[in-house]
Amino acid sequence: MTIFDRLESALRSAWLPLALLLLALSTVFIFGGARGYFYRPPGHHIRMSSYHLTIAANISPEHGFQRFTHWFIDDDGVTRYQPYNRFPIGGYLLMKLATLPVSGNPSAQITAARILMLLLFAGAAILAYLSLCRLTSNRWVALTATLLAFSSYYLLHFADMTANEGMPDLFGVLLTFHGMVVFVQEGRFRQLLVKTCIALLLGWHVLALLAPFVIIGLVSDLLRARSASAASAVLSSRRIASTLLRSRYLLLGAVASAFGLSVLTFNFTMEYIALNGETPLTELPSFQSMLKRTGVNSVENIPLVAARAWHPFLEGQFRSILRMFIPHALLGGSDAAESPTWLSKRAGVVLGVALSVAGLIGSLFVRPRILFATLASFGFFWALPMRHTTATHDFESIYYIGLPLVFFTIILLWTRKVTNRDAVIAAAAVAALLLFSVSSFQMSRVSHSAETSQVAKAVDQDMLAVRDLTAGGIVTILYIGGADESFYGWRTTANYYLRSNVVHDLYLPAASGGFVVMRERIETPALLTPQNQYFFLYDRDGLEAWYEAAYQSVASTDPAARKDFDVYFDDRTVYYLNEPCEPADTAARFFLHVYPVDENDLPSDRRQHGFDNLDFDFLERGLLFDGKCMASVVLPQYDVSKVVTGRVGQAWSAV
Repeated sequence: MTIFDRLESALRSAWLPLALLLLALSTVFIFGGARGYFYRPPGHHIRMSSYHLTIAANISPEHGFQRFTHWFIDDDGVTRYQPYNRFPIGGYLLMKLATLPVSGNPSAQITAARILMLLLFAGAAILAYLSLCRLTSNRWVALTATLLAFSSYYLLHFADMTANEGMPDLFGVLLTFHGMVVFVQEGRFRQLLVKTCIALLLGWHVLALLAPFVIIGLVSDLLRARSASAASAVLSSRRIASTLLRSRYLLLGAVASAFGLSVLTFNFTMEYIALNGETPLTELPSFQSMLKRTGVNSVENIPLVAARAWHPFLEGQFRSILRMFIPHALLGGSDAAESPTWLSKRAGVVLGVALSVAGLIGSLFVRPRILFATLASFGFFWALPMRHTTATHDFESIYYIGLPLVFFTIILLWTRKVTNRDAVIAAAAVAALLLFSVSSFQMSRVSHSAETSQVAKAVDQDMLAVRDLTAGGIVTILYIGGADESFYGWRTTANYYLRSNVVHDLYLPAASGGFVVMRERIETPALLTPQNQYFFLYDRDGLEAWYEAAYQSVASTDPAARKDFDVYFDDRTVYYLNEPCEPADTAARFFLHVYPVDENDLPSDRRQHGFDNLDFDFLERGLLFDGKCMASVVLPQYDVSKVVTGRVGQAWSAV
């Protein structure tokens, strides 16, 4: 047997493409350090990871299996929870099971949860490969399309984000799509129903996959019924009703809707119990979140209004789609830029539109059309109705995975038809494997750089020191001092490490004693962790004395502006003071727009606006104590020409 015969035999093997896929996927486990820590810029990674893993870690019989971020004791001495039931419980249970063997070791638990997410990422890729194998009858085409689609920035960056809105949800989507493929090809309807229900226990995005599948399926059933009707080309209303009632697509939609509603009802019930049965349904945090995410009822500020307007929203989505098509190794940059560094923003939008149109139209020319059209379009079925969420959440881009899968599959099938050689597709598969591996390696350099690892380890040491000193006591988590945008998610990180404590935020509880955790180092006798670098622990009574002195010192000068809060400037810090002050006075969001002398000092993504956006919630930056409110924000280091600030919805003067 010659070498060419051996090569041809290898190309026909069933196991080699799968082995190469597993080899490529192994790189996401091999590359990258600091898996046992949360700190991983840029984007939502740190906040989402720490937030959702905290919720999973808190699930226990001790707290009635509630899902919550922290628990506290109100002024009447009643234990209260800060519940979070926006998403199905499946992903949280998986994280809980993965971390149980290393209970008591926060770093090991984070590592276990990250490995679980990577396994779900690999599982999603394998499901995509198996689905394309069935649809194309060519394992090399399936392998190449899968590797190219899964090598994008968003998928590799968020592959180990420990959150329901990530790999669990994506795995459920592709599990259901595989069920759709088997159903269309073999008629196995029950397994599709089971896979759909499993997906609904992992997340809501599967509903966006079901929508086009059910709609196209129902239209197809009606067209078949019309063609089978000998009497007339127009169906009667009775025939239409009969066709729809017998349709399995309608039954699939009904079962998914019923099961989804049961999951949502369970969530609302658990949240109602967590809030001691005192909150009406429409006032439950999850219900309000649902209204906000869909744009029915949302507290807006200027930057969010701009981002969610249709024109900028669509521009951002098409730039994200473009990044989903391009392996990270070819982007020409290491950060989360909206477009590749070698393209202007406008060119990125145009190319994103072109690729989207090509994928959507191309899906209509390959069989079975219903599956390719569903896969190509489901990302839009989620993004457009949910634009109030997708506009500002970068990880939502991973649900455009169907477009590159369909596009690359069509291109590869056409290439195979033109060349009539499997060797060409196999060569493309090897190139895709290399691109995936290099992209995985580059992503590890971005997300697990030496600087990132150093900060992550320091944060872990800080929080372990805080945890050991507080030993299950009452802890108040505050933010006073400068903004640190590179450390987005610090509060949820603290909640994770201190989840065994009674945790208060925003204002100090009435009882004296306890501890306070802040990001600001204040050299007072109350500082209990002088060796820490990012999180500092204080004795509450000692901090109260410092706070009173600081408040009086700032208040002794004339404010620059007044509208509910006095605004003061001290060096490069803006202070907001109010007395008397109640918790309700701090509920509104504040806007803070900083105009530089030289606009070139602005970050690149802010230059089009002409100002820096430092908007904040009082909860993030302030403290309420003894009838007084004080918040502070450190301004950027560049020369400032003007500052415009105030509460959202109120016009304050420029200062």
